Amino acid sequence: MSFNELHKATEQALTKAVDDICDEFYISDEKLQELTDYFIEQMEEGLNKQDATSSKGLPMIPSFVTGMPNGTERGVVLAADLGGTNFRVCSVKLNGDHTFQLEQMKSKIPDELLDDESVTSKDLFSYLSRRTMAFIKKYHPEYLAPNSESLPPLKLGFTFSYPVNQTSLNSGCLIRWTKGFKIADTVGKDIVELYQNELNAQGLPFVHVVAMTNDTVGTLLSHCYCSDNTDSLTSGDITEVAIGCIYGTGTNGCYMEEIKNIKKLPEEDRKRLLDEGKTHMVINTEWGSFDNNCKHLPTTKYDVEVDQKSSANPGFHLFEKRVSGMYLGEILRCILVDLHDQGVMFNQYRSYDQLPQRLKSPLELSSEVLSHIEIDDSKELAETELSLLQSLRLPTTFAERHSIQKLVRGISHRSAYLAAIPIAAILKKTNALNKRYHGEVEIGCDGSVVEYYPGFRSMMRHALALSPIGAEGERKVHLRIAKDGSGVGAALCALVA
Repeated sequence: MSFNELHKATEQALTKAVDDICDEFYISDEKLQELTDYFIEQMEEGLNKQDATSSKGLPMIPSFVTGMPNGTERGVVLAADLGGTNFRVCSVKLNGDHTFQLEQMKSKIPDELLDDESVTSKDLFSYLSRRTMAFIKKYHPEYLAPNSESLPPLKLGFTFSYPVNQTSLNSGCLIRWTKGFKIADTVGKDIVELYQNELNAQGLPFVHVVAMTNDTVGTLLSHCYCSDNTDSLTSGDITEVAIGCIYGTGTNGCYMEEIKNIKKLPEEDRKRLLDEGKTHMVINTEWGSFDNNCKHLPTTKYDVEVDQKSSANPGFHLFEKRVSGMYLGEILRCILVDLHDQGVMFNQYRSYDQLPQRLKSPLELSSEVLSHIEIDDSKELAETELSLLQSLRLPTTFAERHSIQKLVRGISHRSAYLAAIPIAAILKKTNALNKRYHGEVEIGCDGSVVEYYPGFRSMMRHALALSPIGAEGERKVHLRIAKDGSGVGAALCALVA
């Protein structure tokens, strides 16, 4: 066989292998229906199940937030937000007219707190408290001045973006870490107590952690406060904020559920809340854990590899590992290594050991690189070539770049279609689209993937139109980006605590 014939045969084998993989990532209309129905089933089961720590199903965690802001709230409140990459401390001034001013200090979480398994809860929360002190020194120095005892305490709302078994607005125990943390002795401990103890030790007893919320609950509250469309649209149609959701490093969502349906709440709590005139409570679904049994979730060998070899929590958050920004690049990396093993890609490297180190390193390829490849229309995909050289030190041929772009689009398409399923399921379960004649709903969204990944929201909308809510339902849904959701939402929680 001549060189040209061999080259052509290799390209044909690559095309077939890539097409077969893309077929595995395709989500059919029938699969959308099946997954939406199963999501509703798991929601109902989670609302009845007492054990929120189970690894199977949806935890459906009560937030103890029983009302929504309307934009008229006023006050100055602190907020802290522990995410997967950064820790933020904020001072939020709510102006009472849907607007706010925010001062913030953001710090990258030190690698040793993420990577070192000998790290303790005290190490983490001592760091958070020191950063809080740095913020107070800069933005509220009056509290550190002599004769500051006369000042009122500073309320702080804490956004803690990890699964917590919440038992009140200001108490809850960690169920498990996600997004890279491995601090074993934090599991089962009260997060608010850990933070407050270290604030006190740092000399900040006047900072009172009065509310803990998940980032997705914060997003919902923030969007309710900031949206000036919730009374009436210019057309006269009524719109309601139905869901708060995150599509970024991780993914999660929350919504308002009727208290009478939250059977996992102790009966005396349900009765007390209903007697107080409370009818609904925000439920943190923790939908990253949807179908951890993989009973219905589409699963490829690459999903199994990412879960078992590349994640800190094998067997958990399997929905998140197909949707979130933390894992999209890792899925592609695993596919590329496999295609090399099959002998159809990167043949200049004779063995796995010879591949560039970055291509062999888990979680080295970011979703930001995929976003550039997704929309590359440059000649011979020159931008993709540069992106792969910069991110992985990986030289490519045009045929390889064309195949990689096809794979990127298959991965993002599946992610966006799966991302639409919880939204369709919640809207269907709560009947939110039919509560009012000509009623419409807003979905408050936060996270880098939903905000910045090219075409992600458009693909989500297409999936919603194909889901059980149908094209008519999709037209009533407005996906809105909720800015500073976790900080403002936590402040709103603290304000009413």
